Amino acid sequence: MTFVFNELSAVGTACTTHDARDRVATMVKAIATLAGDRSTKLMTIGSFDLYSAALADGYTIYDWLTDPTTDRDLRELLWKISTKVAFNEDVPEAVKDRFHLSEFQLDDQEARGLGLAYLLATAAVSVRSAEWWERVHIRLRHTWLDVDEVEHSHEIVSLNIADRDQADTVNDELLKWARDELTGNLTGLADRKQECFPYLQFGADVDKQLSSLSRDTIEQVVGKLIVLDGAVRDWRRDRTDALGPPKVNSESEPTMQQYRNRRIFRDVNGIPKEYRLHAMVGKSHRIHLAVDQGTKTLEIGYIGEHLPTVRFRH
Repeated sequence: MTFVFNELSAVGTACTTHDARDRVATMVKAIATLAGDRSTKLMTIGSFDLYSAALADGYTIYDWLTDPTTDRDLRELLWKISTKVAFNEDVPEAVKDRFHLSEFQLDDQEARGLGLAYLLATAAVSVRSAEWWERVHIRLRHTWLDVDEVEHSHEIVSLNIADRDQADTVNDELLKWARDELTGNLTGLADRKQECFPYLQFGADVDKQLSSLSRDTIEQVVGKLIVLDGAVRDWRRDRTDALGPPKVNSESEPTMQQYRNRRIFRDVNGIPKEYRLHAMVGKSHRIHLAVDQGTKTLEIGYIGEHLPTVRFRH
């Protein structure tokens, strides 16, 4: 996941060093909660130097990073995510061109970080230095030139996070954006499956299986994956003991005795694994999966045509 730092929130308004420390820690905790176990990058705009940003008189983010009282895990996370991304290397050319031809205004301020987050369909990250930056939705005026140098202007909403309590809301909106984009290009499911279904795990054979499916079937698969992903999300958030709906069935013992080998696929690490459970995708296709109650994970090993059973053969 790539987030964009909102440079407008980096202002020296904290009354004390203690307040400044707390604001940075709150921001980093928000990033950690939203990202979960996903690889994360924090991008800054142009010549803006994140580490020199002063949040109180004489106290910068660099001071927080080198402060012996700073939580070590939070310090290491911010170092890690803020040094592994570059605007010129990590922004797609089409987005880069659009960004350079655009202006993003928040009242009378140019809001470049919030604007880039909007173009990248991701979230901006803010320090809670003012009421503005505590909002999840920040409205901007976006003005840009098209290829014919005709100016356009309209209001947009940039997604923003400043506190970990906002993580579920921001994550759900990012997920909706990603799935809306996937709906317009279903052939991209293999490449975007983890982005669009972050609560699921996928075995090493799934990409090849998806490549053989028709568009209509993929559309049904996406619908089922949305339901499965939502079920695991609720399972983890509600801290319940068992995975709730949707309906997942186990193969019968006679079927496993006769066709067990047909239900062995490579797991996420490429190791052969049995996927006895299945969810229905219409009448003719199935998703075979394995559920781990201890870690609250659901791993998919097979997506394809109905596998043979003692009652069903192709």
